[in-house]
Amino acid sequence: MENNYFQKQKQLVEEMNLSLAKGVVRSSVVEMQSEYEHDDQTCLTSLVFIPQDIAHKITKIIIEPLKQLEPEYFYYPAESMHLTIKSIRTIHKPPLFTEDDVAKVDILFKKIIPKFKSFSFQLEDLVKFPTSLSLMGYCDDTLQKLVKELDAGLKQIGVPDDKKYFSDEIFFGNITLCRFTHQPSEAFIKKIEELKNIKIGQFVIDKINLITCNVVCHPKTRRIAGTYKLND
Repeated sequence: MENNYFQKQKQLVEEMNLSLAKGVVRSSVVEMQSEYEHDDQTCLTSLVFIPQDIAHKITKIIIEPLKQLEPEYFYYPAESMHLTIKSIRTIHKPPLFTEDDVAKVDILFKKIIPKFKSFSFQLEDLVKFPTSLSLMGYCDDTLQKLVKELDAGLKQIGVPDDKKYFSDEIFFGNITLCRFTHQPSEAFIKKIEELKNIKIGQFVIDKINLITCNVVCHPKTRRIAGTYKLND
């Protein structure tokens, strides 16, 4: 793993934590809802699903202790747990994209993604956003190069990413673990602090999925529009 880029990612996450602690949010945030599973808004995104052994480890070590404190929150089941590679169109009803847009993105991804080699994510550090909790994924600069090329391509085909990011230069993986239905209790926040610097392990990604789904990637709403293999 390229240490320099890893350190830049770590530094950015620390800056993000400080900013969020002050109530300054510089990236897009999904609005808090009372119920997420049946949300009928749709997004277009690219992601990798978390290997089930790691997803179950996350569930046991992080989600289960938190669930005891705030059982009514939405916690991602292992089969829905994913790491976003490149968001394309944010959640909305009606969708902010058409089937033609999906087809154009599919063609673009077929051209770009196979040019890149498979790479790994190191999963560690929790970040509490205003309406959710995430586990971070750190990697080498393959992600930076991939995201920048996809970004440029999406603009060229007229389907630019409409999400706002904390940085337009440094990117990291983000696995949303739960979404809040109300403001977290002090006990919940204390538990997050205890687990804040947790290290889960790493996994290699060798393919990326283009999907449409609702806010929590529920299987009933999920449609895989394409799967693209990275270069071995």
